[in-house]
Amino acid sequence: MELGTNLKLKNSFLVRRFFILIVVAVILWTVLTTVFYSFIAQPVFARIITRQITTRSSVISNRVAGADDYDNFVTETIALSYSMYGSWTFLVDGEGIKLHTNLQFESTETTDLLFKYVLDSHLELMSSTVETTSEIMRVQGINGSLIFASVPIEFEEARYGSVVTVQPMEEMNASILSLNVALLISSLVVLLIMTIPVLIAAFRLVRPLQSIRKVAIAISSGDFTQRADESEEGEIGDLGRAMNQLATQLSLAFSELRVERNRLRQILDGIQEGIIAINCDGIVTHSNTAVWDVFGIKASDVKGLSPDEFLRTSRLDNFFNQVLEKNETVNVVISKDNRQINVIITPLETDQHIMDGAVGLFRDITEAERLEMTRRDYVANISHELRTPLTAMRGLLEPLNEGMVKSEEDRQRYYDILLRETHRLSRLINDMLELSRIQAGEAVIVQKPFAIDRMISDLVFRFQVTAEENDIKMELKNEDPLDEIPLLWGNPDRVEQILVILFDNAIKYSDPGGNIEVEVVNEDRSTSITVNNSGTGIKPEDIDHVFDRFFKADRSHTHPGTGLGLSIAKELANNMGQKLDVQSNYGHGASFIFTIPHADVVLNPEGNIKEVFSSDIEDENDEENEGAQASEQITGCETAEEAVPPEKTADKHDNSDTEVNSNIE
Repeated sequence: MELGTNLKLKNSFLVRRFFILIVVAVILWTVLTTVFYSFIAQPVFARIITRQITTRSSVISNRVAGADDYDNFVTETIALSYSMYGSWTFLVDGEGIKLHTNLQFESTETTDLLFKYVLDSHLELMSSTVETTSEIMRVQGINGSLIFASVPIEFEEARYGSVVTVQPMEEMNASILSLNVALLISSLVVLLIMTIPVLIAAFRLVRPLQSIRKVAIAISSGDFTQRADESEEGEIGDLGRAMNQLATQLSLAFSELRVERNRLRQILDGIQEGIIAINCDGIVTHSNTAVWDVFGIKASDVKGLSPDEFLRTSRLDNFFNQVLEKNETVNVVISKDNRQINVIITPLETDQHIMDGAVGLFRDITEAERLEMTRRDYVANISHELRTPLTAMRGLLEPLNEGMVKSEEDRQRYYDILLRETHRLSRLINDMLELSRIQAGEAVIVQKPFAIDRMISDLVFRFQVTAEENDIKMELKNEDPLDEIPLLWGNPDRVEQILVILFDNAIKYSDPGGNIEVEVVNEDRSTSITVNNSGTGIKPEDIDHVFDRFFKADRSHTHPGTGLGLSIAKELANNMGQKLDVQSNYGHGASFIFTIPHADVVLNPEGNIKEVFSSDIEDENDEENEGAQASEQITGCETAEEAVPPEKTADKHDNSDTEVNSNIE
């Protein structure tokens, strides 16, 4: 672990930068020191050399001052000046150069040029009042720069000549170069020696920073479990502690936000209405799954459709843009795929009343509109059905009350009509109460096994008389004999009530000369009774409303009846777990199919399965055993009310059974 950490530190960008910074600083310090040293050392060395040669020149100047002839010291010193001091000495007066050091140049031009500079230095000294003059010049043919130092020769406070010494700076430059090289070498040695301490210091400085960096990266990626080293002192330790505190606070804050987000998501998904919220830029920030159900979008299509794309494709973004522009609530109802959707979009504002977005509530009001229309139709229909007998009764009672009916025979006829209308009104009210009780679950239906052969025969026989009175032919068709139909499961009275409604409805909507066929088909698990009539049939747009309250295919209400019979029949069939369907080809009559399950299927659903698997295992006594089982089953059917608990036979209802109303239309 430690080795891996050290390798990471060695490869750290901060360590490399820190080390390179130190190396560059040392190298730059060395180079700048060398450059500045070269510029500063040359004039310093020049002044030192100038003072030295000026001293020697002053000695010569004092020896020759006022003398007509030069002694051996002067001549030998001037002649051997280059070999002793490395410089050339010139003795100059008003007539020119009197004495000079031996010159050994390859070109006479160099000698002449040197003489010229010497004379120029002499003339410069003669024209000034300074004690000495010096300057640095370069002479063609001589390598390096030369120092020209002039000292006056005075006699009786009058200058009449000068001693000019020319000192080459080549040795001085070589000395300076040697010092620069020594400085560079020493700097490199110091750099090499300081590498290890610098690296150690860099590692120690970077290690806590690396720990803090690791925590920062973890926080940026959502991991708040990492912690920095707090053992360091000073600013780095304070930074580590602050980073750890920040990680702890962010972890708590994100946990709370995550809980609130999940809670908000559950709340939004639990709402039946669709919700879409956008920000001020029109980007969706929140939405729930109910919005897809409201607009009828299937789950398979949701995967490739985002809420933003949905707003654009459905053009709902226009309503959101309108809210954002005008800062007003939009409440509209739109139609989509035969759906009525109420759209309410409200602006969202901050505490400073600045527009921050909008939220839309989408509610499918198709069913509510349908229920409202049904309610209006129900009120209109029941008002019509109630008004008809009441109007007739009022029209008969007013003449009787005013004594306008004089004949006893007319009064008796009026009373008969009033009695019929009263019975009609009573039937209507009873049917409404019956349907309400069934739909509210107040009418308990006790089911048991029963035989239907006698019931169908009696009902067909009874309604054949009514059908013949209306010039309609009614017949029974059955593939198997009725007495071979197994026992069925249900409430006999309620089943008879449903069949009465179906037979009466078939007669009512069959034209004179038409036919009504009652087909009884025995199947494996159930028996279906189909009532076919040869009337005009039901229009395709009306077939879904046949079982609605007060619905009549004849919109003029010329046919008798309350319009509640089929609704009651449908509710009874649903409560008993039976099926009642309708099929119609408009212009060719209608068929009502009533399906009733067999009693043995309901009472012993596992017995049929066991018989299939036990057929290959039974021995030679299978026939006797099956006969015994059959007899036991029949016996059990006869005592089903005792064997089956009342709460199971009641089929989800609790109250006592109601009396069958055979007059329901």
